[in-house]
Amino acid sequence: MDTRLAALLYEGALALHQGNKERARELLLQVVEADERNEEAWLWLSGAVDDPEDQRTALENVLAINPQNPHALYGLAVLDGKA
Repeated sequence: MDTRLAALLYEGALALHQGNKERARELLLQVVEADERNEEAWLWLSGAVDDPEDQRTALENVLAINPQNPHALYGLAVLDGKA
């Protein structure tokens, strides 16, 4: 991952951690648009969106990259009411 994308990912995760979902979404979407195989960005993005279907899409994208990602598996279980 290039330095610019790494910085966007970091800033997006930080914005989400600080409770600024709108800013986090804006930054993380830039990352996944530039690198659709960025597992971490999709995972963070799943927490930055409010709509359950958007959360599901982001988590499914994580699993398409890494089918064993425990955070994505747990997130989908929660969405399915199984956690």
